[in-house]
Amino acid sequence: MTARPLKEDEIEKDHGIPVIVNEVCAPREGDDPLALTGIEIVYRVAYVLQHAENYTLEGHGTVKTKVAFISYTQDVEVYKDYRLGVLLEVDITKSTVKNDAWQTCYVEDVALLRGAADGKKTWDGRNTAWADDDPEVFSREEYREKYGLFGFELSNYILNADTVDSWTGTSDNGDGTYTVTVYPNVTAATGDAIRRMKTMGGLDQDPVFHEAAITLTFDVDFRLLSLHLDENYSVKLGIINSDNCRAETDYVYAYGNADVSDFPAFFAWYCQ
Repeated sequence: MTARPLKEDEIEKDHGIPVIVNEVCAPREGDDPLALTGIEIVYRVAYVLQHAENYTLEGHGTVKTKVAFISYTQDVEVYKDYRLGVLLEVDITKSTVKNDAWQTCYVEDVALLRGAADGKKTWDGRNTAWADDDPEVFSREEYREKYGLFGFELSNYILNADTVDSWTGTSDNGDGTYTVTVYPNVTAATGDAIRRMKTMGGLDQDPVFHEAAITLTFDVDFRLLSLHLDENYSVKLGIINSDNCRAETDYVYAYGNADVSDFPAFFAWYCQ
């Protein structure tokens, strides 16, 4: 079947986010990644990811800027484990001005957050020891107002035909995988990313995005294998007041072997 753009009546939108309401976004028999538009690929990759039963993500990135000839670097780590409706996410940031570690559990329309038990010298990705205090509990709406989109989403950017300005042609990597880069509109697509950065980064004011590029590598079944995020924005945090922060983050996905044991061990009680 020849691919075509999605029609407005085939996508239900919530604040500009495509919500899957039927199988239109699913990959179709005979789909040729090289013949699809960038946004069609985004829809298919997002659909496949949201219908996976078990996957993991590991992300590492850096944010770099310079103020008055002094260079600042922030290191970022992200880990996700998803299995049958439960998603555990770890977010760790380390720098000279801001250090944080959080574990978030997403289940249905609830998000639960807790911090690390000890200081940053003990933080160790998924193996970080977490506090036993009662977690913060948010509905989906409450969470979005403070932190942006739920972790189930492909990205914290709003990605649809109205918010993605352009994309590259899709490349055949010659090994059964394909790569495409999409360029979100930094005004229309970044509302949730701004809220998340301001809250989790402790920024003095909303960041201002200048550029963003999202590169997706996926297989012939539209399973996402990696995502590279390249951003440029302005931030104000304490002594740092920069209009040229460059952030690059690489995320790698794998399917199977997700560990969500912290859900029954800790979070499930708070979902009752």
